[in-house]
Amino acid sequence: MNMIALKQTTAALLTPALLISAAPTFAATPKTAMAKPPVLTCKTTTPEGLSYTVIKPGKGDKPAADSKVKVNYKGMLVSDGSKFDEGQGAEFKVGGVIPGFAQGLQLMQPGGSYRLCIPSSLGYGETGTGPIPANADLVFEVDLLSFTTPPPKPVIPVAERSCNQTTASGLGYALVKSGAGRTPTEADMALVDFTVFDATSGVVQDKREWEKIPLSQASAIFAEGLKMMQTGATFRFCIPKPADPQAVPGQNSNILVTLLDLRSAPFTD
Repeated sequence: MNMIALKQTTAALLTPALLISAAPTFAATPKTAMAKPPVLTCKTTTPEGLSYTVIKPGKGDKPAADSKVKVNYKGMLVSDGSKFDEGQGAEFKVGGVIPGFAQGLQLMQPGGSYRLCIPSSLGYGETGTGPIPANADLVFEVDLLSFTTPPPKPVIPVAERSCNQTTASGLGYALVKSGAGRTPTEADMALVDFTVFDATSGVVQDKREWEKIPLSQASAIFAEGLKMMQTGATFRFCIPKPADPQAVPGQNSNILVTLLDLRSAPFTD
């Protein structure tokens, strides 16, 4: 007897009652669990208006405004809880994000998770951006994975920041070291070392060595200063502020210049 016949014979011996009782019992379809709404409130408020909740504390130092952080984050609108952005292992400078996010990052330590409740005044304000409407309050959930902070910039001592003489044009200057060589003309290219620093704080903003500067292409105020020097000399120049403060926002820089050598300026049409 083959297997097909065996199945047919067996089925013939079963009563309707046995067939019914042998039928499989189907379990009730499970109900889909409702997703929990996101938490959009924070416990602690800073004087600036940022609120935050420590979900998990971290350990170690905290980022500074000039630090570069690596984070996981998710951003939501308080108005409806909708997610407008998220990132995994995102890297950016603390000073390059909205004020509320930057302030929150500087409260955190690596390994920590925070919820940041950012009012619109510390976010995108009255204009909004992309999917974020105007005057929108925001919530970010942030994991600070790591950060790096650049070494502090050098600072010029207070006694070495100012000038004791002024030209008719308003250029301040001070002789730091005398030179014994030739004084440059419009036909020369000056080879200089220079350091630009904030006139108030002394923080170095830029530093160059053996920079080639054709006097004919230099700014009028810088060319004036170079023409006061002899090769081998070092001068400190105090750049006058513009009459219109909005013309060069934040300009308050002085410069230390050493005239190393003079060459013939390259020919230009």
